[in-house]
Amino acid sequence: MLGEKQPLITTPPAPAGCESEKCQRMYKRIKVGLLAIASAALALHVLGKVFKGCEHDHLTPHTPDFDAGKVFLSFPSTKHLRENLAYYTSGTHVAGINRTQAVYTRDYIQAQGIDAEIVEYYPWMNYPVDQRVALFNATTSEVLFEAGLKEDVIPGDPASEDPNNLPAFHGYSANGNVTGQLVYANYGSLDDFKALKAAGISIKDKVVLVRYGEMTRGLKVYAAGLDGARGVLIYSDPADDGYVQGPVYPEGPWRPESSFQRGSVSLIQIYPGDPLTPGYAATKDAPRLDPNEATNLNRIPSLPLSYRDAEPLLRALKGQGKLAKEVGDNWVGGLTSKGVEYWTGPSELSVNLLNQVEYKITPIQNVIARIEGWSEPNRAVIIGNHRDAWCAGASDPSSGSAAMLELSRGLGKLLKLGWRPRRTIILGSWDAEEYSLIGSTEWVEENQKWLNAEAVAYVNVDGAVGGSEYAVGGSPVLKHLLYEATKQVPYPHSNQTVYDVWLRDSAKYAGGVKPEKPIVFPLGSGSDFTAFMSHAGISSIDMGFGGYGGSYHSNYDSFNWMSKFVDPDFKFHQAMTRLWGLLTIRLADDPVLDLKPTTYAEDLKDYIDGIEAYVASQIPDKTGIDETIAKKFRHLRRAQRNLLRSAYYLEKRLQYLQRVYGEGCQMSSGRRRRRCFELRKSINERVTKLERQFIDPSGIPGREWYKHILVSPGRWMGYDSQIFPALAEAAEDGNWKAFQAYEERAAGLIDDAARFLRKF
Repeated sequence: MLGEKQPLITTPPAPAGCESEKCQRMYKRIKVGLLAIASAALALHVLGKVFKGCEHDHLTPHTPDFDAGKVFLSFPSTKHLRENLAYYTSGTHVAGINRTQAVYTRDYIQAQGIDAEIVEYYPWMNYPVDQRVALFNATTSEVLFEAGLKEDVIPGDPASEDPNNLPAFHGYSANGNVTGQLVYANYGSLDDFKALKAAGISIKDKVVLVRYGEMTRGLKVYAAGLDGARGVLIYSDPADDGYVQGPVYPEGPWRPESSFQRGSVSLIQIYPGDPLTPGYAATKDAPRLDPNEATNLNRIPSLPLSYRDAEPLLRALKGQGKLAKEVGDNWVGGLTSKGVEYWTGPSELSVNLLNQVEYKITPIQNVIARIEGWSEPNRAVIIGNHRDAWCAGASDPSSGSAAMLELSRGLGKLLKLGWRPRRTIILGSWDAEEYSLIGSTEWVEENQKWLNAEAVAYVNVDGAVGGSEYAVGGSPVLKHLLYEATKQVPYPHSNQTVYDVWLRDSAKYAGGVKPEKPIVFPLGSGSDFTAFMSHAGISSIDMGFGGYGGSYHSNYDSFNWMSKFVDPDFKFHQAMTRLWGLLTIRLADDPVLDLKPTTYAEDLKDYIDGIEAYVASQIPDKTGIDETIAKKFRHLRRAQRNLLRSAYYLEKRLQYLQRVYGEGCQMSSGRRRRRCFELRKSINERVTKLERQFIDPSGIPGREWYKHILVSPGRWMGYDSQIFPALAEAAEDGNWKAFQAYEERAAGLIDDAARFLRKF
């Protein structure tokens, strides 16, 4: 009949010839069986709808009965790590021209039984063509000095004689051939340029000489350009990372006289990634800005210098302008031991700066590997390291790349033992980080929708080993997990753990007093966690062993430098691989994630105290300042208390889960098991997505790509984090109307976060 619903399974009448009693009985059994099948199919259909999007513990066999994290700790091998580093440092591998290493990385990970692929993007990048720095007499045209702009070959170190080594060069530097008098401007910070101006020294139409340190190289160039400079030379002063610190390479780990620091001068605090595709992925056919529209590029040329090449320039300033020590307390570098007097200039002689570069759209290769989770495959833990380097890059980033390969080998061994992670693990080997965090940024921009829905956390290791001091930045929600993991990893050459030494070393960041717990720094920028944390709101960690900066971005960041002075037995590489793997497994395998909203809420009080003190320093009239400041932060203070109450409520829900059901939900009753699954899933959802609640879709005014209201890189701080950046910048600008609007906006988002923690 028209409109009548058809049954799921129909049973035809008994066939002709089946009139006997025996045949009829057999037919009835078949009919009952078919109806049972139909009922089962319907039940499965309904159950499928009920459990859609839930955990799959009830359908999938459990992983082997062993602690995968503890087992993993025995896998990392110093022999394999040494071999991995030897491979990655076997040649210069600059972004866009290192596909061979991408293929090797993919194939190595695949050989461990892990799916891996190469994902390409097409950013706009530059490469060096011609450079010159010359000191000359403008009247006679006599050239008095011409910089070498090359690093010396060190006998016994093949990396120093690689024919593919780059000359002195800055990524994303502007083309230009400029001439002007020379002015020395210390570190080239905003305060340094203000001090020059106060001393009556103008940099307009000058070539400015500054030293590395204090702030990012891109901001040095930008600040000089604001005051009308024609070009910028950035040199490595021996006081900062050369012979003043200790013996120089090859006798020691510090920077020798011919060494210079390559790097990017992109304005990463405006936005990272491909300059021509801000906010969306640089795919092959993506629409692109005109380069003149890209706001994260400098417009004046720049070059790096060694202190050997800087010395004649500084000598040419003697007696001209003002003594540097009269302009500022920290304006004198380490070349005084060679008789150099630091003066500001401007010089009588002129300087010619030539920077010719070729810009082009160049394919880059990320390697993305994936281990599917067995219970929550839609939840993803992401770990990453960049692969590109300005040179051999033993510390930055190849020590991290070596660790990632060894980590993949350890995960592969666990897979062979029958283990699978509860949640999906994604490994990212990023390209073009050195230029402007391009590989990771483009990947996040392309995948942001599902990352927002599914990402659990991101764990970044850039230079895994550059010394012996463990340092880490991260979201407060991940602090407890970091503490617990570092307690399980032995610190090399001692009977202590990484936690023990980390706690001891934290004293120097706490006024010399040993803190109650080790210090985890807020995240700003400077490596591949940036897009995850500041743009997408994914709780992140960035960590490594550091200490020696004397080879940074030079030809001497080599296998020989690493194996001779930094980590001869590769024990620090091993420790980092163990810690990285343990964090990954804990995040991927713990039934209830060890993420603590209470820590976040408590740290938020410290954040507010800090921004309050900073804003007070920006108010010229101190009359009644305490009352004024209290009013300015009343909404934030209330919101922080709300968040803390909600965090405690969530903690009580977790205690209820543990007391009534147990985190594993291994009870026999199907109904109780479902309730346990639902509660556990809800708790994990709250702690995983808490960071997302601090994302403001409208972004930070003036640099809208950054969307995290609590922490982002500072406008004039480069890689360092700025707490409540929109508030800090409104206070700096004296825009109190905007300040009040941002304070209320931030408080509203924190209140929303508090409500989110209570959703069950």
